[in-house]
Amino acid sequence: MTNCYLGIDAGGTSTRAALVLADGTCLGLGRAGTGNPISAGPELAAQNVLAATRAALADAELGAGTLAGGIAAMAGGRVARRVDWLNGPLHEAGIGISLSLEPDLLAAFLSATPQPDGYGVVAGTGAVAVRVRGFELESVTDGLGWLLGDAGSGFWVGHQVVRAGLAALDGRAAPTTLTAALFDALEVDPAAPAEVEGRPGAIQHAVDVLYTWRPVELARLAPLAFEAATAGDATAAAIVEEAGTALRAALEAMLVEDIPGPVVFGGSVLVQQPAVAALVGAALPEQEPLLTSDGLVGAANLALRRGGVTVTEPVFDRLTETVGARR
Repeated sequence: MTNCYLGIDAGGTSTRAALVLADGTCLGLGRAGTGNPISAGPELAAQNVLAATRAALADAELGAGTLAGGIAAMAGGRVARRVDWLNGPLHEAGIGISLSLEPDLLAAFLSATPQPDGYGVVAGTGAVAVRVRGFELESVTDGLGWLLGDAGSGFWVGHQVVRAGLAALDGRAAPTTLTAALFDALEVDPAAPAEVEGRPGAIQHAVDVLYTWRPVELARLAPLAFEAATAGDATAAAIVEEAGTALRAALEAMLVEDIPGPVVFGGSVLVQQPAVAALVGAALPEQEPLLTSDGLVGAANLALRRGGVTVTEPVFDRLTETVGARR
């Protein structure tokens, strides 16, 4: 059997593994839980990378001896650059190769294109823009997390939904359908009696619920803005436009004359919301944005490249097609 390469896309929610040949054929996929060493801790992240690897080998009906190399694309890999926390458990389990760590943002970019240079904007729960040169991240803007940045992200939009919905109810802003949508999402009675003197009971109940959430969970409320904007709510439309403007500014900060494109969009805010994507895409009107749902194809792409394989366009196309067929 020809040597195989292992690409790992380790995210905060799930870990995906792809086993691929040098010609781009995907032989097996595997899935497991979170692979982020910051949010989950290195021990659990390593366990899930191992579980996804085993599942990919089982799917391909191959043994670990067929592996010639591999990479793990993840956020938070900087916490342990020596990689012992990841490769130690793999070696103990009989996986002989040593994985190198790669940025998840690079894998996201290379999931949509075989080109060495270009730009990427990812807007899901968080938001970040990157410039890629020579198959490496050259520059990054935002991605600073819910407290310090992530402008235009799902968290950011959800946060604006809450602020606008509550401000409208206590008279600080114009009425908006976001208020009723917010109370419905939180299962709060809009006519709840006051429990704090002078404050509408619905606001207090909403606050009580929201302060039990982790801040990033406000991203769950982002769809309320998109739905209300589509229905014609002016406040929601302004939020969506501001999100697109912020993401476009992040992309514009990455642009340089000697890299005309391509530009890759990832994350639900861009992939699932054409209005936002159009606003951001205006930064590079001559480029049609390439969309990607995750970094798995890019992780496999990187595994081949770091293993010395030249990933031509036909190889990339086969990689994209065969990974997609096994999902």
